[in-house]
Amino acid sequence: MIGHSFGGYETDYIITQTDLFATAVSGSAVTDLSTFYLSIGPAVGKPDIWRFESQQFRMGKSLFDDRDGYRKNSPIEHVEKIRTPLLSWTGDSDLEVKLDQSVEFFLALRRLEKKHIMLVYPKEGHTLRDHRNQKDLSVRLTQWFAYFLKNEPPAPWINEGLK
Repeated sequence: MIGHSFGGYETDYIITQTDLFATAVSGSAVTDLSTFYLSIGPAVGKPDIWRFESQQFRMGKSLFDDRDGYRKNSPIEHVEKIRTPLLSWTGDSDLEVKLDQSVEFFLALRRLEKKHIMLVYPKEGHTLRDHRNQKDLSVRLTQWFAYFLKNEPPAPWINEGLK
């Protein structure tokens, strides 16, 4: 399974609920709805509240009216259930979903000794613009899926990252 942005959020959430997938890849994902709800989106310069109450996240209520719903829908709240190996990636200059969302999820997965590697691309935003980084991610995705789906030997970066 693979997803980016809202699809990355969905990927991270789904792997907390099932082990149906052999592996997953998540890019620039929201992992904690409560902290994202209370953040200022640097790209638009306004609170991200609008994304939850009437738009993309479809919560329909404020964090303060449905705190339990926000917890239930936050991947970080269910991280201990993950058994699916995860490759995540993000740009360190993402103005849509701050790097902190990915870092917190990474740290939780590492603390719980889950199979996870996070790639951080310097000077990149929500999408990769530099063709060298695009190629790097494409090669790594191919190697990741080859290892977890085709039982090919792991690339050195996978061996090193999963230690």
